[in-house]
Amino acid sequence: MHWVLLVSLATVLNLLFKPVQPTPLDIVFLLYSLLVASLLVDRVDLISLLLVALPHALYSQHSLTAFVIAFGVLARIGKIGVKRRLSQALFCFITIGYSLFITSVFTDSYLRFISFALLTLFLQIPIGYLSKEPLKLKFDQLIFAGFFGLITALLATLKYPSALTLSLYPLGQLLYLKGLSIEKRLRTCESQHKRFEQFRKKLALLTELTSSVSQKSTIQQSLSETAETISEISGYRYVLINLLNKESGKVVRIAHYGISQQEFERLRSNPPPVEYIYKFMQERFRVSNSFFVPDGALELPAEYTATFLDAKSAFEEPDAWKPNDMLIVPIYSPSQDLVGYISVDAPVHGKRPTLEDIQIIELIANQIYKLLERSEIYQSIVIRQPYDQHTLLLTHSAFLGELENQCQKGEPFAVVILDIDNLSKINSQYGHETGDRIIEKIADALKARTRKSDLAARYGGEEFALLLRNVSKSKAIEITDRILDEIRKIQDVVNVTCSAGIGVFPDHGTDYDSILKQALKALEIAKKSGKDRLMVF
Repeated sequence: MHWVLLVSLATVLNLLFKPVQPTPLDIVFLLYSLLVASLLVDRVDLISLLLVALPHALYSQHSLTAFVIAFGVLARIGKIGVKRRLSQALFCFITIGYSLFITSVFTDSYLRFISFALLTLFLQIPIGYLSKEPLKLKFDQLIFAGFFGLITALLATLKYPSALTLSLYPLGQLLYLKGLSIEKRLRTCESQHKRFEQFRKKLALLTELTSSVSQKSTIQQSLSETAETISEISGYRYVLINLLNKESGKVVRIAHYGISQQEFERLRSNPPPVEYIYKFMQERFRVSNSFFVPDGALELPAEYTATFLDAKSAFEEPDAWKPNDMLIVPIYSPSQDLVGYISVDAPVHGKRPTLEDIQIIELIANQIYKLLERSEIYQSIVIRQPYDQHTLLLTHSAFLGELENQCQKGEPFAVVILDIDNLSKINSQYGHETGDRIIEKIADALKARTRKSDLAARYGGEEFALLLRNVSKSKAIEITDRILDEIRKIQDVVNVTCSAGIGVFPDHGTDYDSILKQALKALEIAKKSGKDRLMVF
């Protein structure tokens, strides 16, 4: 509808100001208008356009001024869409043209040109709303426009104004651009000062939290206050603190703020598996040590999540927080084992998080770990052997520690080292996402086919290790064969196979280093013998 009104008004004005044959002077002013509009490519600045319109109107008796301004805006240099160019050209044509029409009733030069300058500025408000590009009037802009309107009126009384007097307009243009530059710097300094003050207040709240939470009578009170502080510092209305219980394989909801108790109980009674959270912790989502998952990047199961914003309430700006945006701030132990995470939603400011916001919450996450580490309720969940985040199997170092303990017991056991065949070729041909998916499926097969007394570990990038307790060499071979068969059944874009080598205690040695060397040597022979096979000495 606004386009219809814009074109209609422009058509009426076109009939009132019929274009005539342009003179060389009109061409000069058209080029001047194009230059001015190109200097202000990011916006339509009517103060600058007035510095073209006023002197041109002085010489052309208002015949082509509106057209000169419109064509200058339409043809300006810069990356601007055609639709926006046309909208702004019509906007300027109507504003300048209507001002010329109104001021044409005045015969006095002073009244005509001062009113022309002021009317042009005032008319940008209704015309701006019509074109959906409203501009704000400022007192200094009115003074500036009135001043040059007065100069124009004075020049109109001169029969032959000199080149020196006409140079006032481009000089005024340079002066105005310099003023804009200074104003921009002042706004930047003011904005940085406000950010510094906000950051200082956030640090003060964080310091207060650090000194006060330890004085709370219960861990639950401390966690609840911490969740409230996160909301106050970061500006997010809803905060949820979660733990990863790797023993049960479930996420435990332990504290919240802003969420109704009924909604919190729903989330707590239907916990997602631990593996659920790892799919959001991809490198492409990483910001600092946290992860921001934008709306639509991944599918979010409704039973595990709560959406607090609807699509209508979302802002239209590019950096606006969307209903299904997700920010996950991990809670790590000192050994960088993931023990939990903080999730937030519905920012008061409506914007996606800044790096500063995330880093502040990360500092609070460290404080939360210290609380959990000292608590009787959650200590057993938080303090445990480190696990590989990708597969939830033991890490290399944790596996070696368990292996050393097993050697000291003196009971028979076997170590199996498995290596994925041709993984580097799979990654190069099908991408690392395929390789990561195959690793996850093999890890699932190891967990499914090993006994509760056994241990599985992510031994290296493409290697896995098993500790099979209380087994003979023949039993270890039997178990490993079953596992290799299970791996061959994995469905993916390629046939998945593994090679394996076995070391046995005490047959191959009485210390874990000797047994590992035998297993790795057997694995090397299996790879050289054609892969997809098991070797043992």
